[in-house]
Amino acid sequence: MLLRAVAIGIVGSVLGLVLKRSNPEIGLLLALAVALLIVGLGARVAGVILDFADTLQSAANLSPALFGPVFQTVGIGILTRISSDICKDAGQSAIASTVELAGTVAALYIALPLMQAVFRMIGGLL
Repeated sequence: MLLRAVAIGIVGSVLGLVLKRSNPEIGLLLALAVALLIVGLGARVAGVILDFADTLQSAANLSPALFGPVFQTVGIGILTRISSDICKDAGQSAIASTVELAGTVAALYIALPLMQAVFRMIGGLL
């Protein structure tokens, strides 16, 4: 999977450089398509990781409320990074910064139940 992603990324980057000179809009669309293709490759592996997390959760007898926010926050981080980089490639650094800010706020929001559980656990120990 990684070798395919690397190969697609390199070929897409070279084609993007060539296209960017003559038609920047097509170069940006190519970059978006390549990014989506690579994310699709990663999504296949994500299923295996999620299956392992379910097994780990069952074996350790942990609440799903602990694992859900962690994986959702990672997903938000990945999506935010890709979106921000595409905005930067399009020359829209202000929009990229706003996407990063929105991603940060979303990650904190998703992590709130986890942080509340930690505070309850600490309060129970005191």
